[in-house]
Amino acid sequence: MRTLRALTLTLALAGAVVSSQAQTADEVVSKHVAALGGADKVTSLQTQIMEGTMSIQGMDIPLKVSTKHKKGVRVEFEIMGTNNVTVMTPTSGWMFMPIQQQTAPVDADEAAVKEGAIDLDLTGELFDYKNKGFKLEMNGKETLNGEELYKLKLTRADGSSSDYYLDANTYYISKRVTKKAVQGQEIEVVETFTNYKKTPEGYVYAETSEQQPMGMKMSFSKVQSNPAVDDKIFEKPAQP
Repeated sequence: MRTLRALTLTLALAGAVVSSQAQTADEVVSKHVAALGGADKVTSLQTQIMEGTMSIQGMDIPLKVSTKHKKGVRVEFEIMGTNNVTVMTPTSGWMFMPIQQQTAPVDADEAAVKEGAIDLDLTGELFDYKNKGFKLEMNGKETLNGEELYKLKLTRADGSSSDYYLDANTYYISKRVTKKAVQGQEIEVVETFTNYKKTPEGYVYAETSEQQPMGMKMSFSKVQSNPAVDDKIFEKPAQP
């Protein structure tokens, strides 16, 4: 009887640990949403235009990112006298890159469209993750630049995953780590987000982000919340 009671207690404690971990992950996400202004604030952002510079290989390149929630994202940048564009929508994508000697828009490959889908959700992947068909695990804490971070593993419906690191003080996302296929090879892409600010309307954004191993840094000096964004900017231009 004593052995049975001990076994029952052990199983109960094991269940409590699992439950605690799940609650802890949800608690961190809840505080993350609160830090962004709450659920109503998060869902009210339907369009966004961000302007700034992209720094790579010693060059500072003017950059503009126009996003319409779950409709499309258009990235425009000027380099060496050329105007370049990449567009992603939920089902397709295209790019026009004169800097690469392209003379007409070309379709993006399936992998790029799939990865680009993350950027179409202005609410962020952690918000309402269960209804999006995602799973979330708490994987403890880590330290980055002296700051304590919560580590959450998010697994999408297609099996792909990313590790999110949230600042234990602000509950903003400090880092995201994702494995991606690039030119037939799998690499680990590390994105860091810093200098969080709020727009006059109260929407939170990271003024600076970096990607490694690409060595790319983006800094945004102007952010518009809920401006008019025409769906036509996501349409691939007709061939002449």
